[in-house]
Amino acid sequence: MCISLNKCSVLHVGKSNPRHVYSLRAVLLPGATVATDLGVIVDDKLCFTSHYASIVKKAHQRASLILRCFKCRDPLFLTKAYIVYVRPLLEYCSPVWAPVYIKDIALLESVQRRFTKRLTGMKDHNYIQRLSKLNLDTLEARRLKTDLVTMFKILNNLIDVDFRDFFSLSTIAHTRGHRFKLNKLVCKNNVRLFSFSCRRIDCWNSLPDDVIYCESLQSFKTRLNYVDLSRYLILSF
Repeated sequence: MCISLNKCSVLHVGKSNPRHVYSLRAVLLPGATVATDLGVIVDDKLCFTSHYASIVKKAHQRASLILRCFKCRDPLFLTKAYIVYVRPLLEYCSPVWAPVYIKDIALLESVQRRFTKRLTGMKDHNYIQRLSKLNLDTLEARRLKTDLVTMFKILNNLIDVDFRDFFSLSTIAHTRGHRFKLNKLVCKNNVRLFSFSCRRIDCWNSLPDDVIYCESLQSFKTRLNYVDLSRYLILSF
């Protein structure tokens, strides 16, 4: 397969990067501050701010299109359309880019807040009441559960990812809890601290035994829905 040179660029990551100049087939490759990899936008500081802005814009447009195009005004019907056509935009590859700052979490949540408020009979209810009536979770809570499900898959070899590349089991035996507790690494920068392999360690270690020791993925997902994870959520309503 031939490489298209006009689509190639160099992303220098990190403040101490020497920023060498690279060439391909005698053609100098231009530098870039932002790159898109498999649909996820990341910048040279390993931040995903541009990705948040992009998916939120697309999601708002698609949510508005649903409200304009469907003649049916039944809230449950329109919610199903939202789940199928809008929410996947906001959740694709979320373990990679899940936000940790309030402004970014609120930006993503604004799509669902605005859509549910525009549904018939929902305007006078607050956000949490609307979610309850429509049987929805906050997007932040769904990302948390997605992270935990992904950790369960890695721990139980349900996906082709080496557990040791992300986590290590705790060797401390005298503390309470399940035997699959994970070590929490000491991080020197926020990029590492807020990465997938670090940000959910406390939550994972706090899960009850009957959730951790599930024999199937579906059983884990079901039981996880009954665990109170509110203390690990940043937004409050």
